[in-house]
Amino acid sequence: MTRGRVFALLRWAAVVLVLAFLGWQLWRVRHGVGDSLRQVGWSTSALAAVLAAVGGLPGFFAWRLLLAGLGTRLTLPVAARVFFLAGITRYLPGGVWPAVAHAAMARPLGAPPARLAGAFVATQGLGVVSGLLVGLIALPWLVAAGPVWWVLLPLLGASLVPLLAPRLLERLLGTAQRVLRRGGGEPVTLPGRRTLLTVTGLLSVGWLISGLHVGVLAVALGASPAGALSVGIGGFALSTVAGIFTLVMPSGLGPREVVLGLTLATLLTGPGLITLVALSRVLITVVDVVSTAVVLAALSRTRIAPLAEGVSS
Repeated sequence: MTRGRVFALLRWAAVVLVLAFLGWQLWRVRHGVGDSLRQVGWSTSALAAVLAAVGGLPGFFAWRLLLAGLGTRLTLPVAARVFFLAGITRYLPGGVWPAVAHAAMARPLGAPPARLAGAFVATQGLGVVSGLLVGLIALPWLVAAGPVWWVLLPLLGASLVPLLAPRLLERLLGTAQRVLRRGGGEPVTLPGRRTLLTVTGLLSVGWLISGLHVGVLAVALGASPAGALSVGIGGFALSTVAGIFTLVMPSGLGPREVVLGLTLATLLTGPGLITLVALSRVLITVVDVVSTAVVLAALSRTRIAPLAEGVSS
């Protein structure tokens, strides 16, 4: 068996493992999910799921744009397959797997592994910046409940460093390249500030759309529409950013729910708060599984072509 075939089998084995794990988790909590869906309403839950799914698309285009700025242009089908197939590995314990998966999938493309991994790491970094920016939407409501939330302002200031001084982000990418021991010694050079700002803007749009699913659920559970939209969108962005920094638990499980619960506690209490936090996690997980399955099924006949066919520089 060739080395390439071994890597392909390992990639598919990882995907099957993740999907099986997620399926078991959803089956285990099926009764509680059913109660939550009945409490919120099936139509509201469906709308929330659609918003969560659509909110993930700007992140895909942001990653593809940043990758093109790094020198590798993937066709839309190939990019979708790489992005969604590698992305599902975030449900494995340990935050490094998506970067490793992107690097591994660069091999059949003939693209530099560190470049694909670097595009993912840089997109995550800019996702933190945009997430904190969008999180400021909830700041008026949060500081009214407690002044401790003013800490978001210095955190935002610190997160803007990659945009103000892109070379520092390049050093982070160089560290990731050395950890992965891939890339052929070629350093990853970030594109210009204009591209970085565009990527950050796309990611911000994604946060806004995705966060709406929390607002919709909050309104259904009795929160005021104005508060539900601001705290829902901002709280979701802040909670997901907190999850990004969780390297042990899969997909930020735990810290994400804690931060989301703390922000939404300014709107809801008791069973309503627990229902919203739990249902949000389940809907996001279902959306990730279904979207990945749909993309892979739609592209099942699309092979990952070598550089000359699937990539243009």
